[in-house]
Amino acid sequence: MAALSDELKIGSMRLRNRIALPPLTTNCADKDGKVTESILRFYGDRSKHLGLVIVEATAVRADGRIVPGSLGLWDDGQVDGMSRLAAAIREKGAVPVVQLNHAGARCTPRGGEMQGASPSGVRFRPDVDPFAMSIAQIEEVAVSFAEAAGRAVAAGFEGVEIHGAHFYLISQFLSPLTNTRNDRYGGDARARATSALEVLQKVRRKVGSKPALLFRINAVENVEGGQTLEDAVTAGRLLAENGADCIHVSLVTGASWKEENGKRFLVAASALPKNAPAGANVSLAAKMRKETGLPVISVGKLGEGSAAADAVADGSVDMVAIGRQMIADPDAAGKLLAGEVEDIIACKQCMNCFASLGKGPVTCKVNEEMGK
Repeated sequence: MAALSDELKIGSMRLRNRIALPPLTTNCADKDGKVTESILRFYGDRSKHLGLVIVEATAVRADGRIVPGSLGLWDDGQVDGMSRLAAAIREKGAVPVVQLNHAGARCTPRGGEMQGASPSGVRFRPDVDPFAMSIAQIEEVAVSFAEAAGRAVAAGFEGVEIHGAHFYLISQFLSPLTNTRNDRYGGDARARATSALEVLQKVRRKVGSKPALLFRINAVENVEGGQTLEDAVTAGRLLAENGADCIHVSLVTGASWKEENGKRFLVAASALPKNAPAGANVSLAAKMRKETGLPVISVGKLGEGSAAADAVADGSVDMVAIGRQMIADPDAAGKLLAGEVEDIIACKQCMNCFASLGKGPVTCKVNEEMGK
């Protein structure tokens, strides 16, 4: 029976325990996507007890940022700051990994050739016009992922996570709701995974055999026409066959269509709602683990009570990621490891952290130091 404090090996990474920080958007990078003191402080405060730290979604192109303050690895000039960040995480004993992403049609409107890039032109916000990518553009973005991964390794990150969840660009290709193409990038679940596999393959060729490659995927999309668990497992098996070392299992908890100024767009959520039980996603991650044979990371209110310890102890998952609770209490992981659950300063699940990103750096009603 495994414990949260047990070591874990994922690919080339040896992790001191089984608690990870998932990629949490802070909106704290500067206008050029470079590391700031706020980012160094955020990760430094949270790395001291963790086994793995996955740095927030880092854009592979300037036109693929989630928020204006997204980190970037689209330029060599960003490497020095990211090197400082990787070193700050490692100094606290955690292993640094960076998540790479292109937001596609969910991007912040900053201009650029790939602003609004998507498989089939589905709109995600009223101020970004989506377009269906050409094959040449799909291949171009895959190269951008590989080049960014090379910069990540040069900066000292021991692994790269490819963001294929939450309806960002790669996720849009995986989902039948947003991918209705009739070329080799569209069709059944295997065909819709083509873009993800090409990104994974190009990244592996760029970084070589040693850095660990993680892939984040929606196990399900709780919206009519969205990706099913069977779809996700099909993609997961292909990822395992093509060199992924770990699957980070998330989901879309809900989505709805809205209209503004005659423009219809899809609004999606990925955080478990307040009434969902702790560990509600564990069974989905366990299914992915069984079907792919890869180690999996589960996320979703696992900072509450014994949910994290239980998920690891019964062998359902290999690692747990704790997000919002680590915003509210940077010492939450240490308290879980020490069995001091009652001392954790609880997240109120008010979603202020998500809402605040539309205005500036992430803030928290529990942790007033956030956003300063």
